[in-house]
Parts: sequence; C-alpha cells; structure tokens
Amino acid sequence: MRRFLRTRPLTILLSLLCAATLSTVFVIAAHAEPGLQSDLTAISGQGTGHVLVSPTAKDRPTFAVEVEVNVRDMLPNSTFTVERRVDLTPDGVCTGTTWLTNGPITTSAGSAGAQHFEVERGAPFVSGVRFDVQFHVIGNGTELRSDCMTVTVK
Repeated sequence: MRRFLRTRPLTILLSLLCAATLSTVFVIAAHAEPGLQSDLTAISGQGTGHVLVSPTAKDRPTFAVEVEVNVRDMLPNSTFTVERRVDLTPDGVCTGTTWLTNGPITTSAGSAGAQHFEVERGAPFVSGVRFDVQFHVIGNGTELRSDCMTVTVK
C-alpha cells in the first residue's frame, strides 16, 4: 500500500505534463500563418476585432480556407455581416470592388461576438495561386475593416 501511495504522485505529475504538452501542440496548430491575421479597425461606428485566415490542404481540386472573426465593444445583442473582397493581383493592396458575404456574426449582451466560417472555391483558386483578401464587418452604422492580406492556395 505504501509503494502505491509513493508512485501515485509521480504518475499524476507525468499525466499532467503530457496533457499540457498536447494542449500546447493543439494551440500552436490553431494559429494562422504569418501575414494571415489582422486587427479589425473601425472605419465608422464603434468596435474592434480580429480576423484569422487559415488555408487548409484538402484532398480536393478546390481552395479551402477557415476564417475566424472575433469582435468586441460593438452594439450589444446585434447582428452584423462579415464580408470579404478578393483581389487577384497579389501585391498587398486590396483593390477588389465586390464584397462577398461570409455570413452573420451576433454580439452578446457584453458587446462581443465570434464566428467561424469555412469557404471553398474552385478555379482560379488552385494550388500555388496567390491573391489578396480583405474582410469587413458591417451593420447598424458600423464598419470594421481588416488589413489587406496575401493568401497562397495550398
């Protein structure tokens, strides 16, 4: 019985260390590539936020990307629209004029919200193609806008 009590703390410590290591690996994997994240800055209205763009390599002939949008200090209990515009000239300057809807994002009573989007597109978005993209969150007199980001299709 004494031997069991002496080895149990060591077993618990090793288990906790293993769990901490695995959780660190998963957190690192969830981050966007350098240059594929941007703050959302108020152009009009109120609020701030952040957008993460994570291209994924799916076993398909399409471009697949996951987008995470987080906002705060917005109008509480309100719905906004997340949109993106694409520029096929990858020079870090977003000149596209057409905004495409990703979907809604709804804020809580505490004025914050988060939404995850998955987008898939075919040609011309094939492996190796680069393009610029910019996001904005609009509604209720507010527009938050991201920086222009250059994406490479995996």
